[in-house]
Amino acid sequence: MPASTLPPSAPVRFATKIFYGIGSVSEGTKNTVFNVFLLFYYNQVLGLSGTLSGIAIFIALCIDAITDPLVGSISDNFHSRWGRRHPFMYLAALPMAVCFFLLFTPPELGQIGLFVWLCTFAVGVRVAMTFYAVPSGAMLPELSPDYDERTSLVSYRLLFGWSGGLTASVLGYFYFFAPSEAFADGRLNPGAYEGFALVCAGMMIVTILACALGTHGLIPSLRAPPAKRTFTLGRFAGELWATFSNRSYRMLVIGSLFSAGGRGFNDVMWLYMNTYFWGFSTKEIGLLTFGLFLSALIAFCLTRPLTERFDKRQAVLGLAAFAIFFWPLLIFSRLLGLLPENGDPSLLPLIACHVILAVTAVVAIDILIPSMIADTVDENEIATGKRQEGIFFSTITFCAKAASGIGGFLAGVALDLIQFPTMAEPGTVAASQVFTLGLAVGPGLMVLFLCALVFLSRYQMTRARHLEILAELERRQNDAARRESGVASVSR
Repeated sequence: MPASTLPPSAPVRFATKIFYGIGSVSEGTKNTVFNVFLLFYYNQVLGLSGTLSGIAIFIALCIDAITDPLVGSISDNFHSRWGRRHPFMYLAALPMAVCFFLLFTPPELGQIGLFVWLCTFAVGVRVAMTFYAVPSGAMLPELSPDYDERTSLVSYRLLFGWSGGLTASVLGYFYFFAPSEAFADGRLNPGAYEGFALVCAGMMIVTILACALGTHGLIPSLRAPPAKRTFTLGRFAGELWATFSNRSYRMLVIGSLFSAGGRGFNDVMWLYMNTYFWGFSTKEIGLLTFGLFLSALIAFCLTRPLTERFDKRQAVLGLAAFAIFFWPLLIFSRLLGLLPENGDPSLLPLIACHVILAVTAVVAIDILIPSMIADTVDENEIATGKRQEGIFFSTITFCAKAASGIGGFLAGVALDLIQFPTMAEPGTVAASQVFTLGLAVGPGLMVLFLCALVFLSRYQMTRARHLEILAELERRQNDAARRESGVASVSR
């Protein structure tokens, strides 16, 4: 059947999109708390050095580099009456919530003790997240083969994910970290983090189970696993090698890592920049966070129409180019003395408008890349005859975690290099150090997003090419069905 005459696939039910998306609240909550509060808590509240904090976060990321594809491979080949994906999703919920709570409730420890505690429970949270996020993400290509419907499915996941993360931020800024008599800046109150962690852990466990239960009825319609095979490291290494032999996929992964690193670097520096560079209060930072809800909603509404007009590659390159120049624009403007001074009533609205537009571009990129990877799964099946959704989508989970891992490591080292003080009250940091903070963040963002653009530009899949791939897969399936029918006739 020619690609141009392929019948349209049935749209995914709205309820399926909701349940598929709602589990991402757990990912968004965890990612936002890790990116925004974790380094600040251990560095500014507990006094752990920036370098040790960054190293601990980076070690957890390195372990993810192994566990994410490993869980992807296992789930691709897993046999159970609940299918390939759902047993792992159910398994992840409780351990992730427990490890997350313990991460923010350490006993009194010295520098090495805090480092070990942070490393242990950051690893625990990340590994538990892997057991949910990789199998659930791998369901995407199975839910729809359609070029645009996949973008819609990812839009729901990202909308719920960002909503979860922003809800955690708003609860933190306006309730748990509200100023008190003892702490004028509630973010420096060590006692506030226990309740905050408990609420976030509760959000995680509830939404993971809601996703697993809400999509449980889809199990019979999802792809069956291949014939049972004994797991070996050799087979696993071979699967990884075959996966990364796909050039488009390889470019997407590397580009995603740089994009995630830039986003994570900004997220980790969010509190530092807003508190010390822009001089905003906790309430003002909370108001800025409300603007990010609008960013997620705009990206949710914009991305599918954008890819219906342009190829995903064209759309993601345009958005990345915009991020390179626009995201650090106001930081450079302040360093050049072109913006109002801190405390000026026009500064907050100006920063808010800038943040909304910049984050909209990044959320849209985050929507497009998983959708693009789903298309490379089909391309890989043409080349190898195998469906390896789990391994392919393990990189999405890994890149999301890389935002806090790479970003946390770079931010922690940068803070130590510029000798930024710990436990510093707003307004007490020397102007020269505040200037150096901006000088580190602005160019750092530009370099990371520029590297992302370079690699994403080498992704070659187009809508026309994807239609050709779907047509070839359908032809192969029809040929296989005819051969099976012929064998059955002969045997009778």
